[in-house]
Amino acid sequence: MAQKYVVVERKNPLKPQEPAKFYAMARSNRRVDTDEIISRISERSSYSIGELKGCITEFLLEMKNQLALGNIALLGDMGSFRVTIATGNATETADKFKAATCIKISRVRFRPGSMLLDMCKAMKYTLIKPGKEEGSDDDTHTPDPNPDDGNGDETPDPAA
Repeated sequence: MAQKYVVVERKNPLKPQEPAKFYAMARSNRRVDTDEIISRISERSSYSIGELKGCITEFLLEMKNQLALGNIALLGDMGSFRVTIATGNATETADKFKAATCIKISRVRFRPGSMLLDMCKAMKYTLIKPGKEEGSDDDTHTPDPNPDDGNGDETPDPAA
């Protein structure tokens, strides 16, 4: 399998006077939820769906607890999660700095490990050309103009 992509034209917002350039943008096939992943794992292992769901739920809860304690959650070769913070209102002195008024937001950041980095290095790519139908001879199709609309693979019924 190859990562599908489209070519898009974009201007540099820092240099609006320069002509637009063309960039590759990854296209996902579809969203796969936890239940589908658990079901697929269950089909090829001796673990039941309930056991897998319980393990994953407990793992994610403990990972959340560790991040809340200020720890970095290491997932082996998969990567790591950590919390970062952004300052909204900087102060002139450390004494004036108050978390409630100066910290703007916190985020959870993921840093891929060697397994995912190696996958990216070995990745193959397939261009999705506009106007082509899926299943045609060249194995390309028209890109979804709104891939994250939550409708899955279905187009809304205009008559509804």
